[in-house]
Amino acid sequence: MPEAEGAQPGMHAGDLDSLRDAAHDRAVLSEARVVLARRLGVPPGEALQHLIWLARDLDMSLVEAASLLVKDGVSGPVGAVLAGRRAPRAEGGAAERRAAVSQIEDVLRRVTAEDTAGDSEILAEVPEDPVARAVLDATLDSSAHLVPVRGENGEVTDFLFAELNDVARDMFGRGREDLKGQRLLQTDPGAVQSGLFDEYVRVLETGTNFERSSIPYTTAQRGLSRSSRTSVRCVKVPTGVCLTWRYHHAEDRTVRRLERVERLALMGFGEWDLATGEAEWTPQMLANYGLGPDEVPPSPHDLPKVVAEDDVPLVEEAVQTMFSRREPVEAEHRVTGPDGEPRHLWVFAEPVLGDNGLPVSINIVSQDITRRRGVERALAETRRQMLKQQERMAQERRVAVTLRRAILPDEDEIERLPGLTTAIRSLAAESTARIGGDWFATRVMADGNALFAIGDAAGHGLPAAAAMARSRNGLLGLACTGESPGRLVGWLNELVGTMDPPATGTAIVAEFDPRHRVLEWTCAGHPPPILVRDGDAEPMEVVRDPMLGAMPGWEYSTITTPLQRGDVVFLYTDGLVERRDADLEERIARLTRILRDCSTRPDLMVDEVLARMEHDRAADDTTLFVVRVQ
Repeated sequence: MPEAEGAQPGMHAGDLDSLRDAAHDRAVLSEARVVLARRLGVPPGEALQHLIWLARDLDMSLVEAASLLVKDGVSGPVGAVLAGRRAPRAEGGAAERRAAVSQIEDVLRRVTAEDTAGDSEILAEVPEDPVARAVLDATLDSSAHLVPVRGENGEVTDFLFAELNDVARDMFGRGREDLKGQRLLQTDPGAVQSGLFDEYVRVLETGTNFERSSIPYTTAQRGLSRSSRTSVRCVKVPTGVCLTWRYHHAEDRTVRRLERVERLALMGFGEWDLATGEAEWTPQMLANYGLGPDEVPPSPHDLPKVVAEDDVPLVEEAVQTMFSRREPVEAEHRVTGPDGEPRHLWVFAEPVLGDNGLPVSINIVSQDITRRRGVERALAETRRQMLKQQERMAQERRVAVTLRRAILPDEDEIERLPGLTTAIRSLAAESTARIGGDWFATRVMADGNALFAIGDAAGHGLPAAAAMARSRNGLLGLACTGESPGRLVGWLNELVGTMDPPATGTAIVAEFDPRHRVLEWTCAGHPPPILVRDGDAEPMEVVRDPMLGAMPGWEYSTITTPLQRGDVVFLYTDGLVERRDADLEERIARLTRILRDCSTRPDLMVDEVLARMEHDRAADDTTLFVVRVQ
């Protein structure tokens, strides 16, 4: 008989079930994450975190919570929720900066080619200049004493650094030791492109001071460019000019970081000056209230006019508290956004008191929490629907338990099989969510033979219980034909394959002839039975026929095994040997070792095996069926 298509040598039904369960769990988690992300309007990673919290809140496993989410009635839309903000684009002006750098590099190539052999003589001829020295000593910022370099016609072509103060640093971090004696344009060619060089020459020639605050400035050196806002001051001294400058790197970096924090957190800051009536709000603060950059912020007493009507009393009370009790306040209120949709703001405000104890200004911080409130609403609705679905599933589980009890006879009600002593233990999973499709069946045939079977319908819950009932009852009905086990299982395979909904399962069906002590049996993807004989135990040789419902039209083989008086055949379902943290073959080998040194009396054997196998009662049903030849 050929092996089942797609089956691998050495792979049992338990291996396939484990792989199938693991793949099913991953698929359910993936689908649930997508469903929840769509409902909440959040990225899949954030949706997974919310799914974990929902599972924890509902006291269920992650896979169980995911299964509830993907059931009908839970995956529908809840309402629009603001999606995550897009990443900002790089700051503008890149093209202009590249053009400026290109011009600066042209200047640098030109001035680098000039002859500087006479620079040392120019500096040697510069007399002592106490005015320049006083300027350098009195300046807290970077400062330099520049002397002119003149061309053949007397025009100023460049400046030399005659002296610098100790704190002087150019945009590339060079100080006094690096710059003294160097030409200005060779170290800072951006002075030409920005027009500052012409201003320095004008100061030298006219004596008129020059000053600029916070101008954009770019320069280049050795293939590198630097940009910063810069403040510059230039004054004439007897031997040239003194230049003072400050780069606003740190201030700009701080401002950019604050702006990014406000944008990322949707948080804005505002300040009301109660003496002048002026208000200063950051761009994000204006955006939170739906105001444009040029619009005037409302005064504290006008703030209730811009909030939602239902929230006006709350905001009025907060404003009154600040002015009467002079205490900080915090509150949540809604405003109408530019798109006409309500926007939720969480506001913190505090009065700033003067020497007389009266408020002189008010600081206010607002955060747009619309997305958070939308997610919370969607999560609350999702949780409500999951609870309803959980109740429906609990009802299904109760039905499954009732059906199992109704179909499977109690152990003391099992009919006596000729020539055999039997013992059965059928244990439902401790978790009702994991109740599966374990079943067993016995029948005394018309010819005096004994039919017994054990099986496991795939899955859990009511579908598995229904498939179990159909499989067991179908086999007992087919057994009336008196056909061989292989033929019976072939018909049972067709029956299982045509169930609605589709089902699969495993089974061992056996018929024992007590007169000749011969066992004829068939294995449909089930874990192999174990034969215990004369103190030894070994798994019985099986033909690897596929599980029920997997291969329509398959012809199942019938195995013939002669037995002896005192032989024990131990049958079991995968719940006894399967563990996610252990190899199935190792677990079957452990069961075999236990059977070698335990009692051969069937009822004692099942009790000892259950005590020593340490199987997971919560994960799956477990059924043991033991027959001993008399």
